[in-house]
Amino acid sequence: MAITHFTPQIIGRADGRSAVLSAAYRHCAKMEHAAEARTVDYSGKRNLAHEEFLLPADAPKWAREMIADRSVAGAAEAFWNKVEAFEIRADAQFAKEFIIALPVELSNAQNIALVRQFVHEQVLGRGQVADWVYHDDPGNPHIHLMTTLRPLNETGFGHKKVAMIGADGQAVRTKTGKIQYRLWAGEKTEFLEQRQRWLDLQNQHLALGGFEMRVDGRSYAERGIDLVPTTHIGPGAKAIERRTMREGRAPRLERLAAHAAARMVNAERIQARPEIVLDLVSREKSVFDERDIAKALHRYVDDTGTFQQLLARIVQSPDCLRLESGTVDFATGARLPDKLTTRELIRLEAEMVSRASALVKARGFGVREKIVADVFARHDHLSEEQRTAIEHVTAGARIATVVGRAGAGKTTMMRAAREAWESAGYTVVGGALAGKAAEGLETEAGIPSRTLASWELAWKQGRRRLDGKTVFVLDEAGMVASKQMATFVEAVSKAGAKLVLVGDAEQLQPIEAGAAFRAIVERTGYAELETIYRQKDAWMRTASLELARGNVTAALSAYRRHGRVIGEKLKALAIESLIASWNREYDPEKSTLLLAHLRRDVRELNRLAREKLVERGIVGEGHAFRTEEGTRHFDAGDQIVFLRNEGALGVKNGMIGRVVEAGPGRIVAEIGEGEDKRRVEVDERFYRNLDLGYATTIHKSQARPSIASRCSPRSRWTGI
Repeated sequence: MAITHFTPQIIGRADGRSAVLSAAYRHCAKMEHAAEARTVDYSGKRNLAHEEFLLPADAPKWAREMIADRSVAGAAEAFWNKVEAFEIRADAQFAKEFIIALPVELSNAQNIALVRQFVHEQVLGRGQVADWVYHDDPGNPHIHLMTTLRPLNETGFGHKKVAMIGADGQAVRTKTGKIQYRLWAGEKTEFLEQRQRWLDLQNQHLALGGFEMRVDGRSYAERGIDLVPTTHIGPGAKAIERRTMREGRAPRLERLAAHAAARMVNAERIQARPEIVLDLVSREKSVFDERDIAKALHRYVDDTGTFQQLLARIVQSPDCLRLESGTVDFATGARLPDKLTTRELIRLEAEMVSRASALVKARGFGVREKIVADVFARHDHLSEEQRTAIEHVTAGARIATVVGRAGAGKTTMMRAAREAWESAGYTVVGGALAGKAAEGLETEAGIPSRTLASWELAWKQGRRRLDGKTVFVLDEAGMVASKQMATFVEAVSKAGAKLVLVGDAEQLQPIEAGAAFRAIVERTGYAELETIYRQKDAWMRTASLELARGNVTAALSAYRRHGRVIGEKLKALAIESLIASWNREYDPEKSTLLLAHLRRDVRELNRLAREKLVERGIVGEGHAFRTEEGTRHFDAGDQIVFLRNEGALGVKNGMIGRVVEAGPGRIVAEIGEGEDKRRVEVDERFYRNLDLGYATTIHKSQARPSIASRCSPRSRWTGI
């Protein structure tokens, strides 16, 4: 069953550890440890499922050349040997490692996709190297992720500590005038952010895989489950336990003793009240079967007789209800188990639906027709579907739902609806399961938003209460499990507020992950956005729908028929053709991106693109600016990209900007669009994670889809 194990540790010389030896073990490979002039060989290990060694987008030339033409294990060997050679202190720290459990429910390919998204967002996006290995142990799939503690620069490695930047863009100083520093690789705040993002992504990928379960990073006590937490047992402790058992003696490890003691306490509590297991399982899955109960029970009970007795008591408990009897899959002949749930969940969902039905009948949040008409006048580009949806959500009912595909204009519609509500005197706030979705709702629709977990925590602490003048917008509603959805429906109902649920049409398909949203939609009605608006041509919208449905061949064929897929035999010819086409159509008033798969191609495209603009006199030679990648020249009019999050500047990894002023070692860039447009001053002494932004990697463009949506339909995306 999916778990929340996400453990960091430091690999350092003080503990007698080596980054090279650690990498060799994780990669199941043979590696040379230069510091000790010896070779280690772990190629006999057989649990390696996947491995990747990745450099950040702004990696210097020496790092790229070092790993070029090497295998993944060879790249790790060369890099970590260089790290150890650089760190000369006796107590030197080489790397931070994360040991992360993967959901057993997902396939290898699905888990790899999950890890890749996390690594690109939370490691490479922070400018760190990512060396990760997927070990597919039976019942325990997990990854080892080793990351760097220093930034990479042109000569090797930078400082582990960097100056803290204030809201004015200058270094923060103490009362005595000393500059305050922080760890470049991140401190506790960054770790908690990474851990929460991992949980968000894990839940998203479980939902995309058709699994209704959710992982929850909160403790048993915080979730109201009457169990005590157990201590994690790593492979080393497990090996000691097995060896001592073979030898007929008891292991003497505090970790094992603490784990055994906690399991014993939990076993006693379960024997006294077996329904605890139902509570545990139902918080992860709304609909489950006997195997799910058995898996949860086996965490705490080993004795076969006791296990069978408790399992029978749980399944036969009055609190356990059978939704559907077991059947046979006629396609495969496999027997499908009974579908079970709990009486508590049935009651909770019934109450949720009842409250939703009552909210439909309740009135008091209507927006006057004149206000809506004024909003339509300001947003004359809205489609009929979007106007209908706005009229639906701004009607008097205290609950409204909107269903639409990605790209169908839900965000544009919500931005206009937010203006209507605010003009009518209402406060509009938002929430989403994942932090990224909440951030997008705030950035794109202008609705102040937080994660659902953050809202729940604030309410428990008596903060951020809703009231009778609040409209609560819940985005990605189809991803929200029944218990959490019930919590928000209840909170809105009791506060006298209004709830607006926004979800994807695909999430109305019959998978248990969308059960709560689907149940509400069926009883309250909804406005639907079906037409894709990110593309202006009908054939493009059709192709986008094909991509959304997984028909990649059909989508690419459409682009090929319209001359939008052009191939060259040689990469040099492709680059030459791409730059020539881009140069002909370049317009400073439009946002344009050149895309490439490899970072070295991105650098070449950026160089050639700027040369063309200098030749045409659109930008000048500019002023030198020392970036982490090396010296660049920026001038007013240059398009740049920020490569690291920096809260003080208000910039994020992948954000595109336009230089409006430039001087030696400093620039002023304009970021954002419309009412959100603003200027930031960047000094090379305090922030160097930026580069020319005419070209970027395909991955980077995917990581910031909002760039595309803001520029559409004027943007032109071309690549190699």
